[in-house]
Amino acid sequence: MQAKLITTFDPLSEPDFLAKAGTIINALTANAYYPEPWVVQVPTLADLINSYTSYLECYHAALNHDSLKIVLRNNARQALTALFKQLVPYLELVAQGDTTILATSGFDLRKDIVHGGNGEILPAPADFRVEHGAKRGTVNVHVARLTGTGSYEVQTAQGDPTIETNWHHVLTSVTSAHILLEDLTPGQTDWFRVRGIGSAGAGAWTAPISLIIV
Repeated sequence: MQAKLITTFDPLSEPDFLAKAGTIINALTANAYYPEPWVVQVPTLADLINSYTSYLECYHAALNHDSLKIVLRNNARQALTALFKQLVPYLELVAQGDTTILATSGFDLRKDIVHGGNGEILPAPADFRVEHGAKRGTVNVHVARLTGTGSYEVQTAQGDPTIETNWHHVLTSVTSAHILLEDLTPGQTDWFRVRGIGSAGAGAWTAPISLIIV
C-alpha cells in the first residue's frame, strides 16, 4: 500500500523544517485519534520531543554559521527525520485510510491519494474570536467547527500582519473551541489567525485579529 503521508523533508529550508516538526509534535500531543501509549515498535512522543529539542538547540547554535555547529544541526535534523519516518506506518495503520484522521497528525498528505470532496480549498473558519485567558500571558482562541476539517492551525504575528514572514506557527489543535495559547508576552500586541486542515490540505486563513496581551 502506498504511503499517504509525506515524509520527505529535504526540500524544506531549516526554518520551514523546524516549523513543520513543531506542527507534527503539537498535532500528535493529546491527539484523540492517536492516544498514548503507542505500540512499542515505534518512537514514543517523548522520543520525538527530545529529538526535536535537540534539533532546536542545534538550529539556534548554528545561526552564527559555524561549520561544526552546522554539521551538528544537520545530524540532529537527520535523526528527527528518521524518527518521523519510523512513526508514519503506525499512523497510517491506525487511520485505516481515513484522510481526516491522517490530517490531524500534522504531516502533509500526498495530494494524489486524497479521495472524496469536491477538491476545493476549505473556507476560513467562521466565528473567529480571541480573548484574554484566565492567567497572565494567555489567550483563548475559538472558531466554529468547520465541516471536513481534522485539525486547526493557529499562527501569531508581531508587527505588520500583511507581511507573510511575520507569521509563525503556534500550535495545531484537534478541537475548534477553547484553544489555549500560553507564554505570550504581556504588553505586546499580537495578531492571530486560524485555518482548518482537512483531507485535501490546508484551508483559507481567517481575517487576522489583534489583541494586547495582558
